[in-house]
Amino acid sequence: MAILNNNQIGGASGQTSGGYTLDNSLRFRSSASASLTKTYGTPTNAKIFTLSTWVKRGKLGVFQQLYSGYTDSTNRGFIGFQTGDFLACYVRNSGGDLYEFSTPALFRDPSAWYHIIVAFDTTQATATNRVKVYVNGIQHTLTLVVTTQNVDLSLNTTGSGKALGMSNSLEYLDGYMTEVNFVDGQALTAADFGETNEDTGVWQPKRFTGTYGTNGFYLPMNLTTELYNIDYLVVAGGGGGGGGDHGGGGGAGGLLTASGLQLYSQTTYTVTVGDGGAGGIGASSKGTNGANSIFNGITSTGGGGGGAMSLGLVGGSGGGTGGSSAGSAAGTAGQGNAGGTSGHTAPNYGTGGGGGAGAVGSNGTSTTGGAGGAGSASSITGSSVYRAGGGGGGTWSSGTPGTGGNGGGGAGTVSGTATAGTANTGGGGGAGGGTSSVGGAGGSGVVILSVPTANYSGTTTGSPTVATVGANKILTFIVDGSYTA
Repeated sequence: MAILNNNQIGGASGQTSGGYTLDNSLRFRSSASASLTKTYGTPTNAKIFTLSTWVKRGKLGVFQQLYSGYTDSTNRGFIGFQTGDFLACYVRNSGGDLYEFSTPALFRDPSAWYHIIVAFDTTQATATNRVKVYVNGIQHTLTLVVTTQNVDLSLNTTGSGKALGMSNSLEYLDGYMTEVNFVDGQALTAADFGETNEDTGVWQPKRFTGTYGTNGFYLPMNLTTELYNIDYLVVAGGGGGGGGDHGGGGGAGGLLTASGLQLYSQTTYTVTVGDGGAGGIGASSKGTNGANSIFNGITSTGGGGGGAMSLGLVGGSGGGTGGSSAGSAAGTAGQGNAGGTSGHTAPNYGTGGGGGAGAVGSNGTSTTGGAGGAGSASSITGSSVYRAGGGGGGTWSSGTPGTGGNGGGGAGTVSGTATAGTANTGGGGGAGGGTSSVGGAGGSGVVILSVPTANYSGTTTGSPTVATVGANKILTFIVDGSYTA
């Protein structure tokens, strides 16, 4: 095999795409029995995964497999071109479950680049939704479709035998491949890997920016670019608590965490750490929202400010409701939860706690402020730590203010200044209760990266703390900075 530079994707036959120059591609020669192989770990989901690749054929009219998985004679499968030059898939497991399809479209232009995506989701109730094929941005109707619901497929199971450019029957690809993405745990579409060029109107590659899962990988077919997987935790700044008359607790900053995010070597990734929002000062003064935290396009939304005689603000987690207002402020789906409602009745008019990453804020009662919603635990630093707890609600006079949510949420108050959210947790600020009380500020956010020590470059800005935990370097950013992979 050889890396070929500047292979242009050019248009032909109505199924190809043009006007975009790829930096590299890999030449597979069937005469040399060329292929790439990989041993898989326990998959994120053997029922749901996606293969995306750009292919240029070198031979027609023969079996040529793009991707295969082989465990034994009863657990095997492939995706590839058949002798009739159509695309087909065949997968069987030991339980006798079968996946089989072919395309009516033919692939007979050896000068053309074809962008082929095959997305599996065997959990789908509708049989035709269990496998989808896209070619150059267009979903293709399949023929000879046989599928079984809720089965693990050998194309994404633990162990060796996974290959690009060959099958277990030694049917080798002859041609070129590039921009190969295998995504474990997600059934994706053409828009995740390609786009139409605004100037030429043709289909072209774009970089996939999501996570790859345990067995996922990306191959740009570039000799100088390496990729590796990291884990991340991105927490935004918490919202400030409401002040003055019956303030609500501040909502926690949004929290996003995942494994299997691929980084490109020799690439600098910017880190933005969101500040906490300010607490409300004086009568009927809402807290302000926290600021977003961002890493590699992954954006956690700042927590919502607590209300003051009003609803809290929508945010990563919603601020608690203060005073006589009804309802609650929503959190951002997948990042946090709603704030609590106000118990605006005598004698103490308790207000709602701010939402947390792990739970909604508690509702206020006539005598107590609602507790802030609990945050979410993460062991990315080597031990389990809660972050992004909501701020507690306030009360009037001799009532009992709400406690801050586990994960840095500040407690509410009756008078004076409520407790601020803990710095670098994204905790929401506690709420004020009396007329002249002040809401607590939201806690600032944090961005934490877990990078394999074998891949760690040591090049950063922003002075993150760097610790070694097992086989990984843990980078903790509490201010803006960057990491060069």
